[in-house]
Amino acid sequence: MAADQMQCSQCGAQMNHQADKLAYPVTAEELDAIDPGLDGVIESIFACPSCGWIDSRRATPSPT
Repeated sequence: MAADQMQCSQCGAQMNHQADKLAYPVTAEELDAIDPGLDGVIESIFACPSCGWIDSRRATPSPT
């Protein structure tokens, strides 16, 4: 599944990408994934067109 796609955990439908937002890191792994220009990590927000469920996913650190 591509980075801009997510499957609904409630009904299994393909979710629509709604927005990206800046979030503060909450784990050591996210701290490693900080974008220095933004001083945070990117969190993607998704909405299910079938059941209306809203979910999000934070950027994962890239291997260095």
